[in-house]
Amino acid sequence: MMKYQRDILKGVHGYTPGEQLNVPDIIKLNTNENPYPPSPKVAEALASITSDNFRKYPDPLSVKLRQLSAERYGYPSAEWVMAGNGMDELLAMTLRTFVNPGEHVVSVNPTYSLYTILVQLHGAEYSEFDLGEDGALPEALYTSDAALCFVPRPNAPTGLCASRESMERLCESFKGIVYIDEAYVDFSDDSCMDFPKRYDNVIVGRTFSKSFGLAGMRIGVAVANPAIMSEFLKTKDSYNLNWASQAAGVAAMEDYAYMEAQANKIKATRARLTESLRTLGFSVRDSQSNFVLARWNGSPNAKAIFERLRDEAILVRYFDLEGLDDALRISIGTDEETDALLSALAYLAE
Repeated sequence: MMKYQRDILKGVHGYTPGEQLNVPDIIKLNTNENPYPPSPKVAEALASITSDNFRKYPDPLSVKLRQLSAERYGYPSAEWVMAGNGMDELLAMTLRTFVNPGEHVVSVNPTYSLYTILVQLHGAEYSEFDLGEDGALPEALYTSDAALCFVPRPNAPTGLCASRESMERLCESFKGIVYIDEAYVDFSDDSCMDFPKRYDNVIVGRTFSKSFGLAGMRIGVAVANPAIMSEFLKTKDSYNLNWASQAAGVAAMEDYAYMEAQANKIKATRARLTESLRTLGFSVRDSQSNFVLARWNGSPNAKAIFERLRDEAILVRYFDLEGLDDALRISIGTDEETDALLSALAYLAE
């Protein structure tokens, strides 16, 4: 494996090969996966795939998945939707389609760490501007002349949401493409999924990795004006979503109520974890995601807490970065996993 590939895994997910991951008895709260299985209909759909499917190419346009997504999100046809091999492919496709090497891309700080890696690989320039204390968008975004702006909403890793009003202002003032990354939006109070109807320069991305519990299947969709989608078709890989991923995505979308029920369970656990961490002395803002960012200013420091949890086979995310080095990002697990985490942290209150 090449060094930059290892760096991508380390920077984005917090681990490198060799630390992975499917190890018994480890409580894994570091990569924001769903602690619950996907809809049972997904397994049924996968079981229905035949050997004849294996020898044939899949639908290159993922029409059924796109159509179902369009209907779910309030759009008239599949022409408004693009399917991708996870959200990450859609991000890379956006760069490939709308940004020339040497042009400028902007985002907020902190943000999803893959943005900078994708921009560097594309040969473009990249800048980040600091979020406000409450997650407000920085003023510099509104006047930027960049070709593309990535905005994760809810934000990763803070879990905070910029207001819809500020997002409207950004989409109205920004001259390039605004990509609203809604990877975690099913755990939040609102979304910007209606924006592509109102703004010709807006793409809203969704992933099936978080709320649908399908991180291993690599499925994402993006919604935008059909004029943008026609440009995507010029740069899309021919068969970017295989038979299994398309079948899983369709089944998950058809059982949308199951996803919503699981998301509500996660939100309830998030509220309990937030209050418990505050009782232990952490500073935790109300998160709109399936994780919390817990800041700690006592002794031992946040890195030492991370290492002690790791020694007890509980994995959380520590960022050795300025502005985040006092924090742990903790994915929301099951109630049993949450109890184990809080038990392991009980020494902090002694």
